[in-house]
Order: sequence, then structure tokens, then C-alpha cells
Amino acid sequence: MDAVTIVLVAVLLVALVFGAAAQFSRVCLPGGLREAVLNRDRSRVAVYLVAVGAAIVATGLMQYFSGISLDDTKPPYRSPQFAWGRYLIGGFIFGVGMVMTRGCPARNLVKLGQGNLQSLPVLIVMALVAYVMTRTSVYADGFAPWLGGLSIDLTTLGIAHQDLASLFGGGAGLSLVLALLVGAAFLFVAMRWLNPLRGGLAWLGASLVGAMVAVAYWVTGGPLGQKAIEAAELMDAPPEGLGAQSFTFSAPLGDVAHYLSNPSHTAAITFGVVAVIGVLLGALASAVARREFKPLPFGDLREWLVTLTGAVLVGVGSVLAMGCTVGQGLSGVATLALGSFLALGSITAGGVAAHRLSVTLGRD
Repeated sequence: MDAVTIVLVAVLLVALVFGAAAQFSRVCLPGGLREAVLNRDRSRVAVYLVAVGAAIVATGLMQYFSGISLDDTKPPYRSPQFAWGRYLIGGFIFGVGMVMTRGCPARNLVKLGQGNLQSLPVLIVMALVAYVMTRTSVYADGFAPWLGGLSIDLTTLGIAHQDLASLFGGGAGLSLVLALLVGAAFLFVAMRWLNPLRGGLAWLGASLVGAMVAVAYWVTGGPLGQKAIEAAELMDAPPEGLGAQSFTFSAPLGDVAHYLSNPSHTAAITFGVVAVIGVLLGALASAVARREFKPLPFGDLREWLVTLTGAVLVGVGSVLAMGCTVGQGLSGVATLALGSFLALGSITAGGVAAHRLSVTLGRD
């Protein structure tokens, strides 16, 4: 088995754990925001914060002790191009869309694994929109001309990367300290909103979700990932998208659409394609094991008009923001990238605004 295949198999195994843990912990930011807005219950938001905190701490420890650099990930979370316009506008659009679809891309994958057929057309629309945004000229022609000016080149300020340690002028040691402090802050807030003794299973699952973010970075950015890159250089048709990366689901849904358009093109089997399959299968296995697999039929037409419109917004917003509640919210924030924190804040703001509007319109 060549190095590239080994990496993809390892990613599949990590994604299986991610999907199973996401299923039994019910980690979901839009669902948590809904309960917070409607019932003033922050316990499910706390579950998401556990995943964020665990991802930050685990990734910080992994990076420090393994020596793996996350300065050039896919997507480039620590890029010196601080695209604040994309983080804010894309994040808000995504936040509104995820409420309309009653779940982010990752949550819809998990729901499909549980038997919820309503998530299938949602995921298909998300995938098609992400495909159009990433693999056609739509973004370059329609968005780049005006979004390009809403960015700051940090290198002009003498800053090489946008992670917190670089902004403060520190190195690996400071990066670890900041990861432990920021991660602990998220976990502390989560503990106040959801007691670990009462929500032990949710804490376990969310912690595993966060830990898998770090493991994915280790698999793709460590020695195994480097061997895969070296092996790919000798291939006539090298696989796409090798390099340090972790979980994100909007653009990878577009990768799935790209691969399905030509299944014989094995080079199109990327990290994202394998991660989508792994999370779906992991959620299915967990749902079956916990006897929570329950096929749900499609809803009515009026509801679908809202839901599929939201799926379009999710696809557009995630590409603009360069990530979703998992991509920016877990994998990006885990690198301590300032833009990821900004994107997550904007996603949250969009979600809260959409939930409040839904209450006003009587949809919730």
C-alpha cells in the first residue's frame, strides 16, 4: 500500500471516530443557538464549546511536541492575507443559511447517517453550490473583484502569519501557552453552562470531536503526510489536495460532487471526499449501535423552499468565509488564526439573527 493510500485510510478511520462522536454528543452550533434563543438553554452551545476547546488544546499540544507546522494548511488559516471582509460577510451568510437548513453541513451528514432523508437534498444542494463556487469562475468573476479589497496584508506590518502567537511576536512556546489558555477559557465557559457530571457523554463525544481535529493535522502534516507528498511527486496523475489539513465540510462536499462527475478519476479522491464518507459512516454506526437510527420522510413543499434556500446560502457563505462551523470553528480556531475567530463570531451572529427572525415570523 503506497503512502498516499495509507494517509487516506488513516483519514477515513479518524473521520469514523469524528462522525460517531458527533452523533452521540449532538454537537451542533445552530441547534445550540436555537435552544439558547428559544429556551435560554445554553447546554447544547456548551457542547460545541467543549469541541472547540478540546480542538485548541489538542492541536496546540500536537504542534508543540511533534514540531509540525500549521503555517501552510489547506485552507490557509494562518495566511498573512487577513481577509476580514470574507470572514465577516461569508460567516454571516453561512450563519443565516445553517439556521434555515436546521444544521451545518457536518450536522446534516450526521442526521443523514441517523436516517433523516430530509438532509440528503440539503447536502446535494450544498455540494453543487460549493462545486460551482470553487471549481468554476463564479467566485473569481462575481466575488473576488470587490472582496479582494476587504483585506489586510499583514506582511506590510512585519507579521508573517495571522495566528495569535505571530501577532504577539512569539514562537512555538508562546503558541502552546496561548493554546492552553484559550482552550481552557472555552472549556471553562462550557463547564459553567453544562456540568460535566450531568452531561458526561456529551463532554466525551465533543472532546473526541476536538481531538480528531488535532489527529487529522498530525496524519496529514506529519511524517506520514510528508511521505505521501513525496510519493505523489513521482506519480503521473498525483492526487489532489495533499498537505496539512483537518476537518471542514462545505468545500469537501464540492469535492464529492467533482469526484462523482468522473468516478474513474481516482486523483480526485481527496481528504475532503474521504472525510465526508467517514463521518457519514461513523454517524450511521453510532446511530445503529445506540438504536437511534430512524428514517424520517421528506417535509412539505413550503418548508423545502426555505431549507434549500438556506442550503444555497450555506454553500456560498462557507466558500466566502473559507470554512464552516467545523472548518473555521474547529480546525481554523485550533490553529489560533485570528480570522477563524472572526469568522466563528460572524457565523454565530448570523445564526442568532436568523433564529430571532424565525421566532418573529413564527417558523420556530
